[in-house]
Amino acid sequence: MHELFDGLHQNPFFSGGLTLMLLGSAVALLRKVPGRIWTFLERRVLISVEIPDRDPAFRWVQSWLAEQTYARRSRGLSLTTIWVNPEPAAASADEWWEDDEGSTPGSKAEFVLSPAPGVHLMTYRGWILILRRTRRDLQSGGSSAYQETMTIQIVGGTRSVIEELLGEAYAASLPKSPGVSVLTAHHNTWQATSWQPKRPLGSLVLADSLLEDLLADLREFYRSGAWYAERGIPYRRGYLLHGPPGTGKTTLVLALAGELKLSVAVLSLSSRLMSDEALRSMIDALPVATLLLIEDVDCVFKDQRTTTGESGVTLSGLLNALDGVSSREGRVLFLTTNHPEKLDPALVRPGRVDRKVELGYATPDQARRLFLWFYRGCGPSPAELSRLADRFAAQIPAGRLCMATIQEHLLRHRREPEAAAHEVAFEEIATKVEVVAGQVGADCGAAN
Repeated sequence: MHELFDGLHQNPFFSGGLTLMLLGSAVALLRKVPGRIWTFLERRVLISVEIPDRDPAFRWVQSWLAEQTYARRSRGLSLTTIWVNPEPAAASADEWWEDDEGSTPGSKAEFVLSPAPGVHLMTYRGWILILRRTRRDLQSGGSSAYQETMTIQIVGGTRSVIEELLGEAYAASLPKSPGVSVLTAHHNTWQATSWQPKRPLGSLVLADSLLEDLLADLREFYRSGAWYAERGIPYRRGYLLHGPPGTGKTTLVLALAGELKLSVAVLSLSSRLMSDEALRSMIDALPVATLLLIEDVDCVFKDQRTTTGESGVTLSGLLNALDGVSSREGRVLFLTTNHPEKLDPALVRPGRVDRKVELGYATPDQARRLFLWFYRGCGPSPAELSRLADRFAAQIPAGRLCMATIQEHLLRHRREPEAAAHEVAFEEIATKVEVVAGQVGADCGAAN
């Protein structure tokens, strides 16, 4: 046996090959050791959460990171621009009327600077926090885009630490003053793209206590989840708002959302990039406490059932998305249209649309109430203001003007209630509107 080992040792093939094999195995094993140690540490020491950019929490954490000390010192930053509506300076009605200095010029840009893609080391409540941001390039419709993932790891932490961090991020994302977050579709996810201040209910002048009636109806719906479940009824509600342009359909939805502390998700069906599958995914992913708004639904489909018009969405696809098995319980849908007669009966049947609400042309009573609201506290005594409001309302041609036209007139005389009540040409305006509407109708008839 000894002679056999001596022979193998003296053989250059066995001696050299065996040595190399052993060395290679040792090196390979050593290379795996750090990775295995890191994997062990990840499993035993780190608590991790992965947040894709399609999840709403991604924006919350991004804004939270921007407020941390590390981000303020970091030299590698990622920029996200959001638009906010600043609140006007607090003042009484009389002060506002006398001085314009406190008014704000509308939306302003707000820059969110968070740590750029890569690996970042910071602390959170005494814990070591490792942030990893990665991006993956996409090609969509000939344009470049990317998907981003954010991974947060806390050394030695627990699940509760992650939950506390996410809770802080969500709280930090909420508007500092009452208002409505407006969500729009972005890469098959919902993103908050604007924020509207809460509108005073007194500024929304509707006929026949309609606003109060709709508020009561929505409050009753949100209280009735258990009632729907006990009776096996899908817990959803739908409203169709119809009427001429400028009668306040979209404004009404925003006012209802502001009063009930809800968000509004605006879904456009006119994009060619929106498919039936994407539509269903968007409706299924609708965030909680959010009203779904689909505007001008009559403009989407050229034919009632068989064609899709300019959109990539079919009518059957829309119907299936609204009634899908995976559609969120508690969903409230608002459809708006200028031409309810053009809608397919299947779209507005009971179960999809529970209430049809007409917002018609302004009545003299609406014009009077809007006048009183608009010029409250501006100078004239209550008795004089009431007299001017009566004179103003008497000149409104009933059933011929929308509220937007009347409001535009008041804005032209925003400091002059006397002029607003006397310098009125509504009859002439109404005639011009009717002529234009007749021409548009004739053109549409010729085209058909």
